[in-house]
Amino acid sequence: MTTPNSIHDDSNRFPTVSWASGETYGLETPQDYDTDDPTRVWCTLTDGAITEPRFPRVDVMNLRTLSFVVTDGDGYVARTSRPTQRATDTLERTVTPTADDALVYEHRFRETEAGRDWTLTVETAVDTENEALCCSIAFDAADAPTEYDIYVVGQPTPSARGVHTRAERRGKTGDYGLVASDTGGGSTVIHDQDGEPYHVALALEAANGFDWAAVREGGENGMEPLEGDAGAAVSGEGIVSLGARVGSGVSALETEVALGFATEADTDAARAETRRALEGGFETIREDYVDSWRSYLTDLNVPASVAGDPDRRVQYDFAAMVLKAVEDKTFVGAGLASPSVPWGTGVEATEAADYGYNFVWSRDLYQVSTAFEAMGDVESAIDATEYLFRYQLEDDGFLPQNTYLEGTTRWGGEQLDNVSFPVVMAYQFANRHGYGLEAASYDYEDVRTIAEYVLRSGPDSEQERWEEEAGYSPSTIAAEIAGLVCAAWFADRAGADEDAIRCLAVADDWSRGVEEWCATTTGTDEHDAPYYVRVSADGRPDEPSERTLANGGPTLDERDIVDAGFLELVRLGIVPWDDEVVRNSLAVVDETIHVDTPHGSAWYRYNGDGYGEQTADGPDGAGAPWSLTHAGKGRLWPIFTGERGEYELLADETDADLEPSALLETMTGFANSGRMLPEQVWDSEDPTEFGWTFGSGTAAATPLAWSCAQYVRLAHSIDAGRPVETPEIVADFFRGRGRGRTSSEPTSPTLELEADGETVSGTTDGDYVVAQTDAGVETIAVTDGRFSLEKGDASSPIRVVAVNVGEVVWDLETTTVVLRLKRDVP
Repeated sequence: MTTPNSIHDDSNRFPTVSWASGETYGLETPQDYDTDDPTRVWCTLTDGAITEPRFPRVDVMNLRTLSFVVTDGDGYVARTSRPTQRATDTLERTVTPTADDALVYEHRFRETEAGRDWTLTVETAVDTENEALCCSIAFDAADAPTEYDIYVVGQPTPSARGVHTRAERRGKTGDYGLVASDTGGGSTVIHDQDGEPYHVALALEAANGFDWAAVREGGENGMEPLEGDAGAAVSGEGIVSLGARVGSGVSALETEVALGFATEADTDAARAETRRALEGGFETIREDYVDSWRSYLTDLNVPASVAGDPDRRVQYDFAAMVLKAVEDKTFVGAGLASPSVPWGTGVEATEAADYGYNFVWSRDLYQVSTAFEAMGDVESAIDATEYLFRYQLEDDGFLPQNTYLEGTTRWGGEQLDNVSFPVVMAYQFANRHGYGLEAASYDYEDVRTIAEYVLRSGPDSEQERWEEEAGYSPSTIAAEIAGLVCAAWFADRAGADEDAIRCLAVADDWSRGVEEWCATTTGTDEHDAPYYVRVSADGRPDEPSERTLANGGPTLDERDIVDAGFLELVRLGIVPWDDEVVRNSLAVVDETIHVDTPHGSAWYRYNGDGYGEQTADGPDGAGAPWSLTHAGKGRLWPIFTGERGEYELLADETDADLEPSALLETMTGFANSGRMLPEQVWDSEDPTEFGWTFGSGTAAATPLAWSCAQYVRLAHSIDAGRPVETPEIVADFFRGRGRGRTSSEPTSPTLELEADGETVSGTTDGDYVVAQTDAGVETIAVTDGRFSLEKGDASSPIRVVAVNVGEVVWDLETTTVVLRLKRDVP
């Protein structure tokens, strides 16, 4: 997906008050979703800091970073977090899990500067009893007798608004604590179930109290409390930084620190949460925390494709845990696309507005639900479906591009795959698990409303699945077709035969039309036709048409812009894997956007993609954060490795490096040291100042829920020998129909225009006439073999087909004539 962050501009490409990098290595929260009083605290981890602790929802980030500083009192200063992404020093930083079956991590920092040899270890775990994040800190200096001071520093952004913060030092000498809260100033877009804004308070405490602590206004680098005469600073307001000493003049140290939270800007309540956590002790907290995840994994299905390989098994478990951990605990079923801000070091953290991927996309939640269902967590999959119908579905059948957790529209773009997928999800759980409309909170009217929106709006869409281009997209049309067939299944069971016929007839029609609208038969000098293009503006892919790509991309002939979105037609059961155009399109894809990485095969989204780090020609150098105002280059996306693996499961012959098991191994290699699967991996051996390495993650969104879902789904699909995503009803409907053509000869309608040009009339042997006009889709009565339709403002009929909608799945033994009168369809 593409999420334009808020302030990438010429004047402030790297803001002083920014979020953390999207390059995260860990995610933590207890797996207590099924309890009456879950802990509502989350955090992520970069390779130098605890990042963006979240409370009371998974999308409310209350600090930018919490990190550590080591000094010797004589001018030596080492900080665990890098001040900028390109900064280099002598500190080795690693983040690794401390268990194979829980989202629990350890930071290790080791100084390699000549003459110095110390190690700082910080293990984190979220308390299952209190709203607090706990840290176990161990420091050891092998270069003793040198003595060091150890500090913890933080940059609070309570309620995700860094500019409206009040912070104070509390306590007395030798037993200080620090608190911060949202002042309530400004405005916010984050609200609770009652529409009221959140006002978060936080408290930072040590097991034995801090012997020194300070607050300082400003947040340019997070070091402000330690700079100058900050010792006397006991409060601050606006943009602030916190600092406290956890060890003074030590060569060895073991201690614990906790960060607690409360609502209503109640700093006393936050301190109480923190102190109760410290009283419980880190080892007890860690044990309970780890047990929560072990219990979850025990109940999951483990496919044979990973069970026999220890590395794959661990990666599978971490992917599964991430999918659950990105879900909220207030709005059940609401899973974030990613708990990160891609290229966050270039995104302001002053107001809770446009902050990364901390939102809910229907399309992403569909991907996650398919993984939940495959791994046996059907309840979570159903919760995701219920969430979409309850919070995102609007009265007219529309689902917005994405929403805040409470359902408020964030971006309202029309993406018809987003609109269609909830119906596919509802069908899967009704058909596979008996969770039908009688059990669900949604009903047939909700399903029908979505189908009606798709019928009157498709097949072209305002945006395709990458949220950038309008027109006819194979992947979007595939989702629309699947959604309509699934809606027809519900209609049939509701006794709404006419609805079922309309949905089936149009789905069948669009399955015939997708190649005509999206596959070029002329091609260009670059590629041999026929093949699918990424998107066709007007449904005429044989005609030259230039398109300027988003994110500073080039202007190209649409026939030269390719991606692998057409594989959605295969995975959803609409087009067979050995279709000539599909196979030829794969050849074009592989010669255009395929890269062999050190881990195996990977693909770009499409050629000319600008949604990625800057190139060497960019103002900030190769590997610098993506910017709306400066061209970048989209890198390689792990999800395409998984999608290709699902396709190859169906193929008769597959190259060794494209074997599904090999591609699963490739995806395993794309994970970082914390087992987080990224949105993008670096695509070149060329070194950069930012340290990206070929085949490893970048500062794009990490972890990406879609990447984790794709890993889980491919693993189960390998066991099944086919894509487990495929809806049975869709595959059955199109099996043997050859791109929607019926196995028997359809009735050929006779059509003629009246003299006044305002009426379409004709004769037919069909039982129904389904007409698609600019106003939508309607069923026209056939009386004595004749029908008549007022055209209104629509153009003359330009597409006429007849389809048998019965004979395959349902007992709807009807022949339906489909008239297409939309002026924008060829």
